[in-house]
Amino acid sequence: MKLIRKLTSTGKYSKALVIPREFLRSLRWRQDQNLELELDEKGKRIIVRDAKDK
Repeated sequence: MKLIRKLTSTGKYSKALVIPREFLRSLRWRQDQNLELELDEKGKRIIVRDAKDK
């Protein structure tokens, strides 16, 4: 499923992107969960995944 979302400002330097509830439920993500972000500059993507506790 593809959706288009707007990037919004949440502060002077911070930005936010709203993720649909259906996506969060499907991934079983919850509020205050730690997520890992990875920047793929070659593919011009941001990869978001569950941060495994170490």
